[in-house]
Amino acid sequence: MKTARTSLFMAAVALFSVSCSSQSSTPTTTSSTVVQSSPVRTTVPSKPGAATKAWNEYVKSFVTIDVSEISKSDCGVYAMLVTEGSLTFYDWNGVQWTDISSLLMGGRGQFPLKVYSHDFTNDGVVDFFITYGDNKSRGGATYGGFFAFPWSGDNACEWGWVDIDNGRDITKVVESPEIDQRRGVVYSSGYESGRWQTYGKLSYLPASSSFVFQKAFKD
Repeated sequence: MKTARTSLFMAAVALFSVSCSSQSSTPTTTSSTVVQSSPVRTTVPSKPGAATKAWNEYVKSFVTIDVSEISKSDCGVYAMLVTEGSLTFYDWNGVQWTDISSLLMGGRGQFPLKVYSHDFTNDGVVDFFITYGDNKSRGGATYGGFFAFPWSGDNACEWGWVDIDNGRDITKVVESPEIDQRRGVVYSSGYESGRWQTYGKLSYLPASSSFVFQKAFKD
């Protein structure tokens, strides 16, 4: 009887040992939570006056003939630079000035003389009028063209050479321009009619996004 009890006790101990061993071998499962970080900014916000300060420093690295004012609007911040035989166009990305002269498509000529900065289109944004003197050395007249963007529509904020209605043709340039810098008015010769040549004041017409002669008078 004592032997039977001993055997029963040993069997119970063995069963308990196997059970504990089985439980201890079961792997423990842990959970982890991945926290997503907020997006990292890739640009630095521009401080007030930073563009002007950077532009004044930037132009010092060139031998300039003329420098434009800065054009600021909801469309961006832009400026122009005239050097010997070159017209360049830039925009401010909040950190530095970037050359975007490809928008000029080569400009209107080979020898730019001066860039006039004024709100020629009367939309509250500075535009540019550039004069050229490609034929001046041979006695030819100077000429010039407007570089601006439309107020609205599909091409809003797209800089380009603006159409000019000289009274007979639609062109991109006008001959022998005279600029009233203070008032921002451009006067120019128009088409010839018989022995008379028109001469008028160019005004912006929003309906056609072009400049036209506001009035003409005889030489």
